[in-house]
Amino acid sequence: MSTMFEFQLNGATVRVDGVSPNTTLLDFLRARGLTGTKQGCAEGDCGACTVALVDRDAQGNRCLRAFNACIALVPMVAGRELVTVEGVGSCEKPHPVQQAMVKHYGSQCGFCTPGFIVSMAEAYSRKDVCTPSAVADQLCGNLCRCTGYRPIRDAMMEALARRDEGPAPATAIPSAPLGGPAEPLSPLRYEAGGQTFLRPTSWEALLDLRAKHPEAHLVAGATELGVDITKKSRRYPFLISTEGVESLRAVRRGEDGWYVGGAASLVALEEALGDELPEVTKMLNVFASRQIRQRATLAGNLVTASPIGDMAPVLLALDASLVLGSVRGERTVALSDFFLAYRKTALQPDEVVRHILIPHAAVPEGGRRLSDSFKVSKRRELDISIVAAGFRVELDAGGVVKLARLGYGGVAATPVRARRAEAVLTGQPWTAETLAHVLPVLAEEITPISDLRGSAEYRRGLVAGLLEKFFSGSHSPALDAAPGFDAGEVQAPRTRDARCGTRARWVT
Repeated sequence: MSTMFEFQLNGATVRVDGVSPNTTLLDFLRARGLTGTKQGCAEGDCGACTVALVDRDAQGNRCLRAFNACIALVPMVAGRELVTVEGVGSCEKPHPVQQAMVKHYGSQCGFCTPGFIVSMAEAYSRKDVCTPSAVADQLCGNLCRCTGYRPIRDAMMEALARRDEGPAPATAIPSAPLGGPAEPLSPLRYEAGGQTFLRPTSWEALLDLRAKHPEAHLVAGATELGVDITKKSRRYPFLISTEGVESLRAVRRGEDGWYVGGAASLVALEEALGDELPEVTKMLNVFASRQIRQRATLAGNLVTASPIGDMAPVLLALDASLVLGSVRGERTVALSDFFLAYRKTALQPDEVVRHILIPHAAVPEGGRRLSDSFKVSKRRELDISIVAAGFRVELDAGGVVKLARLGYGGVAATPVRARRAEAVLTGQPWTAETLAHVLPVLAEEITPISDLRGSAEYRRGLVAGLLEKFFSGSHSPALDAAPGFDAGEVQAPRTRDARCGTRARWVT
């Protein structure tokens, strides 16, 4: 077991020795005098702590990934390359986004500016960020308390325009050159202050460690565990990272569906899916912020078993399943059987999520496949669901429902399928009359409670209203784009190209 490790910080090698594995990256950076990285919310919401990691894109090449340092742990950057605002540019050679920010007076009090600069630097390095809507998505995880968003976005758009006019300038992150294949992570066995952080690099080694240390906590992006540390003062004496296992970070297309590795980030999933499964990418589009999605994993979102987790309802509608592995072997569990009770799942202490399998979209011969997802929250982005839903209906050539899946979140102790309502739908024509018979059954089956985000009555209305919206949209797709039909939930674009050219709306 080692008591030290190294990583690259703004182009220089940094040695970490004796620092607790539960120390946040933000605290470590500020203790070293890199105070451009600010602490605001300490839970990954405001973006003042944004830094960037050299990671890999869908093609396996080096790219920048902005993320929140306030909920990341120091050992997670072992052997990797990190860029803070101090490494983006200098007074003598500012980065183009810094030059544009000065020109457009994008900094007022200045507290949020470093985080914006790092997010903008990542956007500058990404060729798919090319429109105001894409810029808005990139910067949604950075909050400006002075409400100076217009000059900030203007600065970003000007920097992008100049980037596209000619070759990349020499000032584009000199401390972290991009392009070329990304190197795999190396194993890590780090201990300090009685706390241990392990990062195996093979599936077999991970299972062996899990079997030997069932008391350990598995961690990938730490987007929830980090909040437990900063907000609840929890400490984790034994952590095992799944990030070092290359196969777990992959998203691959198989014959029977998409295999999403247990350590694959939500951004990796989004990039891999492209135009396929638009109901999934639609929900990803309103999942937290880009900084969070760069680190959060689909497996983590499901294993936490939150009743308001965004991804579970749509995956329930798609009949997703989990492949769980241990030294005893592997087993497949349907997602609909995975959630046992509040924050409790079928995952055994010695098991690890190897894949989430999302079946391919299959259209019945001569029939239709209807599928969509919805999220209702008080804000368009960076907010917890009041109710989330995923629906899938398959019709035969005569318009009769052959299969129905109605998934909901935020209405029970776990994400649920409305099985009784599904049974009533099945075998019936997809008509308003059928829907009228289903809604009372749905009202009896789904009995939400009241909390700070919404009353039980409001949630019951959403449960029915979202299904009615799904039905109406399936008959008149044009309604899906009508501003007056949004009814308070996000209507996100359905393809990556559409996402680059349009912006989700929010009607209250």
